[in-house]
Amino acid sequence: MPLISLSVKHGRSLEEARLRLEETVAQALDRFGSLLERVEWSADRDRVKLFGPGVELEMRVDAQEVYVTGDMPFLSKLLGRPLVAGLKGLLEQTFQKRLP
Repeated sequence: MPLISLSVKHGRSLEEARLRLEETVAQALDRFGSLLERVEWSADRDRVKLFGPGVELEMRVDAQEVYVTGDMPFLSKLLGRPLVAGLKGLLEQTFQKRLP
């Protein structure tokens, strides 16, 4: 069972959601770069896998939601919790509709 399993409704077009996913990944790499070393995108850019020492995450978007699943078997709860909370915050911040 994954340590991380969450989803957020995005309320955007699939193309916009893909762009937001790219933005989220860039922010995650900036914030958690020491834990994330490799990124693998799917051909259509609606799925991405992030890898690092003891970390494997998958993020994907569909027509309605963005999903994150992953496992961190070698990270302690001390390190895992901030990563999970940070990713959830990035998703909510990036995908939340902003008022004009």
